[in-house]
Amino acid sequence: MNASGLQQFVALVVALDRTTATNDKLTAIERYLAATPPLDAVWAIHFLTGRRFRRAVPVRALRAFAAAWTEL
Repeated sequence: MNASGLQQFVALVVALDRTTATNDKLTAIERYLAATPPLDAVWAIHFLTGRRFRRAVPVRALRAFAAAWTEL
């Protein structure tokens, strides 16, 4: 997603946040998807549905790495 694509996604999120009307939300999503490249659209749907990535590295390992790297 380039800067323009990110700006379009931000505009979509703002549009969704500004209304409580379901039809207005659907219209905003339809417009976004129609004007967005397929790969960006898939990522947008992923984030809008609240999907999360599976944690690849345990938090404990990240903390240990950060502490060793920063010499804390």
